[in-house]
Amino acid sequence: MFKNILFISDNPVICKRVVAIIRDSKYSHFKFNFGISPFSNRDDFEIDFFSINIYDLREEKVIDNIISKYDLIISLHCKQIFPKKLVNTIKCINVHPGYNPINRGWYPQVFSIINDLPIGATIHEIDNELDNGDIIDRTFVQKTLIDTSLSLYNKILDAEIELMKKNLENILNNNYTTIVPENTGNLYLKRDFNELRELNLDEETTMRKTINLLRALTHGEYKNAYFIDPEDGKKVFVSINLEK
Repeated sequence: MFKNILFISDNPVICKRVVAIIRDSKYSHFKFNFGISPFSNRDDFEIDFFSINIYDLREEKVIDNIISKYDLIISLHCKQIFPKKLVNTIKCINVHPGYNPINRGWYPQVFSIINDLPIGATIHEIDNELDNGDIIDRTFVQKTLIDTSLSLYNKILDAEIELMKKNLENILNNNYTTIVPENTGNLYLKRDFNELRELNLDEETTMRKTINLLRALTHGEYKNAYFIDPEDGKKVFVSINLEK
């Protein structure tokens, strides 16, 4: 059984939804804390009954502090890479917005749309490679032709919460089984996403590929897709709206 648990995240939405889960009386004998990375704003994380600490996992003293206080770390969309010392010393688990091993790495919903891949959510142990550890549970999410990055991401978030409701008690009691990923799957990095953003106005392609690219890069107010105006050299941002 794990007694002292740290949730570390860069996503206030999933944090608030996890808090709603752990407020159940069956979790009252566990001690929970929440942390964020230096890349996030503490003011965005208004979580009832919990203070928010900032953990820079690049700093050795921070890692030593975490190891001394906690016996389980759960990553909820944390943008930081967990260092080997942390992963090899205490149990680290990740809630990942992709179906491993198909959707490893950054922005899984984006590459699912572009490459017509299945998508879902996974809870897995963290090892020394990105989204590579043994799988505790996973589920597929239905993707439609009118999903954008944002709408698909929200579906995945719902699936992650359902996986947490189903598995959290067994995880905390260290009473779960895992499966080894079937293969290495697909790994996408942040630079792969960045390379997608600039649109080539002279590229010859199909309407299907164009629409898929634009919906994959449309995520609410984020300015992702763009082309360069040849007259002034400025970026022109593009998004798409799809309705039935």
